[in-house]
Amino acid sequence: MLNGQKLICLFLLVLLSFGGSAQDVSKIFVSDEPFDPKSTGKLSLAIDNLNFFKNNEYKSKYVDGYTLTGTWVRPKLLFYPDKQLRFELGGEVLTYNGRDDYKFYPWFSVLYQPKRNLSLRMGNLNRDQNHGLPEPLMDSEHFINGQPEAGIQVKFKNQRFKADLWIDWQKMIFKGDPFKERFVFGAVTELILLKAENSKLSLPITFNGLHEGGEIDTAPGLAHTYLTVSEGIKFGHQLGGSLFKSWLIESNLFQSTYPQGETALPSKKGTAFYLRGGITSGYGNLMAGFWQGRHFFTPLGMPLFQNGALNEPFAVSQNRLMTLSYLYDRKILDQSKFGFAFDLFYNPVTHKPSNSAALYLVVNLSVLFKKSVN
Repeated sequence: MLNGQKLICLFLLVLLSFGGSAQDVSKIFVSDEPFDPKSTGKLSLAIDNLNFFKNNEYKSKYVDGYTLTGTWVRPKLLFYPDKQLRFELGGEVLTYNGRDDYKFYPWFSVLYQPKRNLSLRMGNLNRDQNHGLPEPLMDSEHFINGQPEAGIQVKFKNQRFKADLWIDWQKMIFKGDPFKERFVFGAVTELILLKAENSKLSLPITFNGLHEGGEIDTAPGLAHTYLTVSEGIKFGHQLGGSLFKSWLIESNLFQSTYPQGETALPSKKGTAFYLRGGITSGYGNLMAGFWQGRHFFTPLGMPLFQNGALNEPFAVSQNRLMTLSYLYDRKILDQSKFGFAFDLFYNPVTHKPSNSAALYLVVNLSVLFKKSVN
């Protein structure tokens, strides 16, 4: 039998021999229509839909296994009064198979795009692909079990730099309300350091967090803020083959701060390191990684990457995981696809494996309702 250190070394050798494809399952979650300046004066109906079946078999002291299966659908009207402006009005319904209840959320958003590479959105936000946040910082399940984001969002992208900045105002308070104000915020950026014909070297930096409590808050308890920062380096190379298309490898450092006493962790800050890679092929994307966290915690991230959990008496000072992920997605129609994902997590300290398997069917379509509106 191999001990934990030998398993880690063997795993890293396999990882480095593969190269990488850092494609999380959240990459297939796209439900926003491209902005079309040529649609001025046009009214259309757009339907965004996600159908999912996800089974989690977790072996952890602070998170149980469970299954999520259901669908959400978002019909909305799109109207362009100007080539730089779009209004969206509709609603989103989330329902789980085997339950009679459902959740309904109204949808309203205004998108202002003065330039092709710059946009401002107010109202409901574009949370496609979890804003590009890695799974340890933002669990992809927020896309299938959370309410739509709403607040303000700015996005920018050119040949050398891209950024997504947003505030998701989840709970607003008025004076005398018995609950706390709550909002999530983030900034995801990537600076391209080198771009050759088939290769790219970039520097991703993220900052995100959760805040509870406000200036007029009268609810019991102190205000709480959870913050995470990550810095990384990423290198990708296009192979151009029909079988093996590209590879990529990246490493990231993470820092987290959180209120002391909210978890069983003895401190109020933590760090983590994540090395991962894989390969993109015509048969799907294979990705492997090694995670090590010390006192690391964020309530927004995937539970297995955390060193503890809210309101749980268990925590670990050191958390190590070896991860192996397979993701296959197939385009059905324009902006519609079928996806299958399998994730394996092995803890070399406890020698316990966990896994997650999921099927996704993403359908996005739009129909011109009226050619012009006077």
